[in-house]
Amino acid sequence: MARRVYRFGFVLTTRAGNQTRYLNLRRYAERDPEIECVWALDPGTSDPEPGRRPSENLRRRLARLRLAGPVLRELPRLDAVMFHAFEPYVLTALRKMVARRPLLVWSRDDPPTADPGFWRHYGVHGRTASRTGLRFALDAWCARRVDLFFPFSNCAADTLVGACHVQPDRVHVLHVGTDLELWPYVPRGDRPAGRPRILFVGADYLRKGGDLLVDVYRQRFARAAELHLVTKQAPRDLPPGVFVYDTLAPNDPLLRRLYADADVFVLPTRSDTSPFAIMEAMATGVPVVATRVGSIPDIVREGESGFTVPPEDSGLLADRIEVLLQSPERRRRMGDQGRALVERHLNSAVNVPRMLGLMKRAVDAGFPSSSSWG
Repeated sequence: MARRVYRFGFVLTTRAGNQTRYLNLRRYAERDPEIECVWALDPGTSDPEPGRRPSENLRRRLARLRLAGPVLRELPRLDAVMFHAFEPYVLTALRKMVARRPLLVWSRDDPPTADPGFWRHYGVHGRTASRTGLRFALDAWCARRVDLFFPFSNCAADTLVGACHVQPDRVHVLHVGTDLELWPYVPRGDRPAGRPRILFVGADYLRKGGDLLVDVYRQRFARAAELHLVTKQAPRDLPPGVFVYDTLAPNDPLLRRLYADADVFVLPTRSDTSPFAIMEAMATGVPVVATRVGSIPDIVREGESGFTVPPEDSGLLADRIEVLLQSPERRRRMGDQGRALVERHLNSAVNVPRMLGLMKRAVDAGFPSSSSWG
């Protein structure tokens, strides 16, 4: 009997951490012999920006639709399409009103929100409460036409079900996860001798709290440890003992070496969802200190794989870092537990095939409409 081949489209943004998510998804999706993949990628250069004229932002939104063209042109011939790009997703949700196929899948780590404050840390300051409310209403309308959701966290799933009224059986909490073939566990005893190393990885230096960490380092740890910053936005007036890496790409061999040599990973982010940098640290066996925002508490188990602290609490942040720097045994134990957690719940080799399997099952159920399936 001939094996069925499914045609799946993927319309994904690849800006910042989404590049890692795309690479991990594609690596394992293309290993499945039952799937023919069609990809459309948006690097983020066409994102609408605050402060620009409406005509310019309209031009950028149309550009995003053009980037999605390789998949949008194939919609009638696809079995399912996964989106993490807003404009083509809305267009396809509208199309869903008159066309049964393809199956519509939304995979994201940030749930719809009516809180205008959420966007300020992302540089979006002109989004008023009324405008945010309209965007949320559109998000909720589209969500009710989606066949499958793969939110990355429980808090995102709760929003979809509770605020957007998505049927719970369409929502599967599944993170694309970390590629453990690229991020092997490194026993802490194998790191170089010398002063302990604190590692920070965040393209958006201010939102990720890089400035707060540098202040804490300057006041508490400049004589006791090194600080390694992976970011393109570091300031010039850094204290001695701080090292900056501003040219590294996702999964870069040097980036993996920095994780392998680190003693503590710190991300005092002010607003976030589910950062890949934290999962990569845990995969490598590095204990984590991060802030209690977004789905980070789902990833960093307090007191097990690391510590979580409130945003902007520099005193508690410093105290947690000091606890780990002073106890190699505790670092080793937390690093081991973090690695085990990633292997169980955040492993791309497991999670991506699970996503694809759920998509296949839904397709086999007969291209349900959003009002009948489930």
